[in-house]
Formats: sequence, C-alpha cells, structure tokens
Amino acid sequence: MEKQSKLSKFMEDKFVPAAAAIGGQRHLLALRDGIVMIMPLLILGSFAMIVIQFPIEAWINLMEDFGWGEGGHLDIIVDSTFGIMALVAAFGVASSLAASYKKKNGQPIDGVPAGIMSVATFFIITQGEVLGSENLFVAMAFAIFTAEIYRLFVQKDWVIKLPDSVPVAISRQFTALLPGIVVFGISWLAVAVPMTYTEYHTISTWLNEGLFSWLSKFGLSYPFTMVGAFLEHLLWSLGLHGSAIVIFPFFEPLWTASTHIGTDAIFTWAFYENSVWIGGSGATLSVVLYMLIFAKSKLLKDIGKIALGPGLFNINEPVTFGLPVVLNPMLMIPYILSPLVIITVLYLGTAAGIFPILDKIVPWTTPIFVSGFLASSGGIGEKIMAVVSQLIAFGISVLIWFPFIRAWDNVNVKLEKGA
Repeated sequence: MEKQSKLSKFMEDKFVPAAAAIGGQRHLLALRDGIVMIMPLLILGSFAMIVIQFPIEAWINLMEDFGWGEGGHLDIIVDSTFGIMALVAAFGVASSLAASYKKKNGQPIDGVPAGIMSVATFFIITQGEVLGSENLFVAMAFAIFTAEIYRLFVQKDWVIKLPDSVPVAISRQFTALLPGIVVFGISWLAVAVPMTYTEYHTISTWLNEGLFSWLSKFGLSYPFTMVGAFLEHLLWSLGLHGSAIVIFPFFEPLWTASTHIGTDAIFTWAFYENSVWIGGSGATLSVVLYMLIFAKSKLLKDIGKIALGPGLFNINEPVTFGLPVVLNPMLMIPYILSPLVIITVLYLGTAAGIFPILDKIVPWTTPIFVSGFLASSGGIGEKIMAVVSQLIAFGISVLIWFPFIRAWDNVNVKLEKGA
C-alpha cells in the first residue's frame, strides 16, 4: 500500500505535470492543428477512392464505362484532396504557431500572414512541385521555420508600419514584408545551394531521401509504435489526452504519409484507427459488451447503457471517465495492455501476409467491421481478412479486459451493498 501511494504521488507530482507541459507545447500543438486541417480532405478523398475501387467487378466495369474509374473523371477528387495535403499543412502549421505568440502589448499575433508566407516558402523549397503527400514533412518543417521568423520580427517590432488611416486588412499584410524578405531569401539559398553543389535538385528531395527517409523508417517501426501506444494510453489513464499529446503530433503525420505514398508500411493511420481504437482508446468496446450483458452492479449497468451508442462509433469517454479508468489501478492495466497486444498480434499477422495492409483512411467514427472492410484497397478477399483482423483484435480485448472488469464489477456490487 505504501509503495502504491508513493507511486501515485510520483505520478501526480512529477509525471502528470511534465506530460501536461509536453501536451501544451506550442510547436506540437501547431503540428496537430496542421494535421487536423487536412483530415477532412483525406476523408473525402478516401470516399471517392472507395467509390472508384469498390470491390465488385460489375461496379468497377460500370465506373469505367462512364469514364469514372481509376484515372477517370472521379479521380479528380482524389488528386485534388490528397494532392494538396502538404500545401494545406504548410498554411495550418505556420498560422497556428504564429498565433500562439503575443506581441509586446499582449495582443495575439495574427497568424494568417505567416500562413501565407509559409505557402509561398513551400513553393520555393519544392520549386513548385507542391502536389502530393511526399513533401508533407518538408511543408511542416518550413512552416515552423517561417512562423518563428515572422513572430520574431513582429515581437521585436521590426515591421513596416502604415498610418492609422489605412484599413487594418491592408496594413497587417505589410507586416509580413520584412520577415518575408528574410524567409524567402533563406529559402532561396536552401534551394540554390543543393542545386549547385549536390546531386539533389531541391532541398525537399534531399530531406525526403535523407533525414525524413530515416525518420519514417524509425517512426514506422514496431518498437517505436509500441512506445507511442504505451505512452498514449498511460497518459489517458492519468486523465490527460494521450492521443493529442503523443499520437497526433508525432505519429499521425508519419502514418498519414505512409498511407498515401505507397511505402507498403504496416503501420498506417488506418491500421491504428481501425485496429487499436476499437470502441475508442484502450479497445474498450469489449468493456461495453460486458457491462450490457454480464454486469451485476448498478454502476456498470448504467454506464453500459450510456456507453453503447458512443462506443459503437469509437467514442469512449463514458467508459474512460465513468467507470472510471482514470487513476484506477485495476482498470489501467487492461487499458494499456490491450492495445499493445493487439498491435503485436496484428503486426505479426500482417507481416506474415495473413492480413492485408490497411491503406485507406475512413472516418474514425466508422463502426468496427465496416471500417475494416473499407480500410483495405484490395479485393473482396483482402477486405474480408481485414474484417477478420478486427474480429481477432476484438477477441484479444475481450480476453484481456474481462477478468479485470469482472473484478471491478464485484467491487462495485459490494460497495452498493454497503459492504
């Protein structure tokens, strides 16, 4: 008991504040905001791709007859959504980061000019080759660079000031001129030097084939994914938004890019969303099933009724905070353990060729089995095996969760009886 109290005190006094500080770090928040801005595009593009490639031969033939098949008219939507994801991220990250700072007078900095400058910088760095997802990391890196230069000039008041009679909408754009000269000058040098003295035509090529290539291989590895999943669920179990602190800024950009640039990576955004978050973080749909069918305590029965609807759509706050899982040593164990075992089993199954790679992003609220079917771009056989993989993942969560949730149910039965 003393050891447990010391551990709890350490977590509350040291770990939780440190994790909260990381979660509130402005650069990580900016990266998250940039990714959030491109998610609607990815979902819409995925829907169009599903329509084009729906695994029924008669449907595919019909699409081709109308000129809407792969490479046809409907592909315009796919190209237009997936193609501009890096461009949108360039604006989103820079504008969000710049807006997180304040001027000397305490007023927030206008992030829009920084976002516009970031888009222009992205064009310079890539020499106009802005379409596609392969330059996503380049876009985000130079968005942070642009925003930091911009905010430095604004905070130091190194800007062109126009008379008060000039409309604000016009005068604020002149604020970006001086930092723009610096940003564009450095960006131009970043392009000119590689073109002159190296075999690479653009710095984006150098970064993609060098630093980001290594980063992707490391970030898409099994050990790194396991560490991310562990930290995410540990933070959730302490009452912090583990997904926002760990997954969204660090892993989602890697997994999103790997989904669309044909890396054949097992760990994709579709894999994590549709295999690990079954019912929400912690794979808690099995918990809802237990509470609806087997629960004896009034607390669990009531939570089961409330959690059923949200749980089917992968929303599990009623479970996480209602049971609660948060700061509950008995339930923290399966909450953290289930995702780790699911990742391991499905990774091995996919690596062995038993399960298909999930390479189609679907809305994260899509119910289990439907999401698995849609997340694979393969034929009907591969789609069925994707559903089977979800069934196995659900079975794993049942085996891990049931002993713990049953014990917690018995505890609450005794509490309700006044024992």
